[in-house]
Amino acid sequence: MNESELPPALLDAIGPVQGLTGSPQGMTSTLAIAETASGRVAIKRAEGALYSGWLAREHAVLSALAATTLPMPRPLAFVRDDTGLVPVAWLAMSCLPGRPLAEAPAVEQSQDRRVKVLRAYGRTLRDIHSAAAPAAIVRHSHGWLDYMLEEASENLEHFNVDGTPQLLASLRQARPSPVMETLIHGDFTIDNVLTDGDAITGVIDWSGGAVGDPRYDLALAIRPHHGFFEKQRAQDLHAFFDGYGGDLLSQADFEYFNGLYEFF
Repeated sequence: MNESELPPALLDAIGPVQGLTGSPQGMTSTLAIAETASGRVAIKRAEGALYSGWLAREHAVLSALAATTLPMPRPLAFVRDDTGLVPVAWLAMSCLPGRPLAEAPAVEQSQDRRVKVLRAYGRTLRDIHSAAAPAAIVRHSHGWLDYMLEEASENLEHFNVDGTPQLLASLRQARPSPVMETLIHGDFTIDNVLTDGDAITGVIDWSGGAVGDPRYDLALAIRPHHGFFEKQRAQDLHAFFDGYGGDLLSQADFEYFNGLYEFF
């Protein structure tokens, strides 16, 4: 991404850009950090119907939750261009400090710091699940899991996903017992939680934000990944759930919701 690509409507919202630096990001979008007169601005760009739609959804979720005290970016502008062969969307938002927990090797080298940051990681998810969920982010009229299974079927048919028809059939058949729905992040992994030392400084990538099953967030939060919840899994789980306030996830639930994630 370079400055010449930025749409005028986006520049009108954030002001003149004095510098633009690429930053690591997932496969669904590109990310750049813009230096402006009012500070640093994070700009995401997505191409294609699926990923542009996810970015539009992220903007809607950030806007709906902007009045909360949750550590999340504040939206500044959203622009979508559907005039070309491939839809393109841009989202400008406040730039949060810190780096992803997945990229914090120093935490792994200090057991004390590791425990502290994993407790904070759990507390952050508890705070999300405890926050009031505005009606604007409800994604369904007949239950979040029904909606997700329908979307999983659509993604399996139209996009390249890791899930299989056999897995989807088993998810439909072996649904977990329902629980009270809460505000959820929808992609709460160590890649999407920012940390500075022992503190959690932010949670990014909110396109999956919804009123839904909190066990989905819990299952994704404790997936073995980047040295966490792997060799020291028991200790890491203890620290995380100590911060969260209790272990509400069975092994069957963990496997079910990670199976569902294969379609997203």
